[in-house]
Amino acid sequence: MVIVYQTDKGYTLLEMLICLMIISVMALFALNYHKLQELDHMYFLNDYLIYQSETILHKKASTYQKGITFNEMGHVNQARTINFGKYDVIIHLGNGYASIR
Repeated sequence: MVIVYQTDKGYTLLEMLICLMIISVMALFALNYHKLQELDHMYFLNDYLIYQSETILHKKASTYQKGITFNEMGHVNQARTINFGKYDVIIHLGNGYASIR
């Protein structure tokens, strides 16, 4: 007579779903972080324009990050190109117009 023992060494459906959920959530955060890094140039440009507007509003010369100096009219002191990975933000001399390349 052969005695067969049933062992529970396999994964249940619930355990598999929990593992898939954990992997999916981790992948979601990783992809969102990558997308946020791609948008750094847009965040910089948005902050730059807000700071330039505040300088014009208060009519007071001020210095923004990365050595960008605005005069009372909102014009910049020198043209420059700031690299954000595969995007460049170009700040033009004069009125401080900024563009993305």
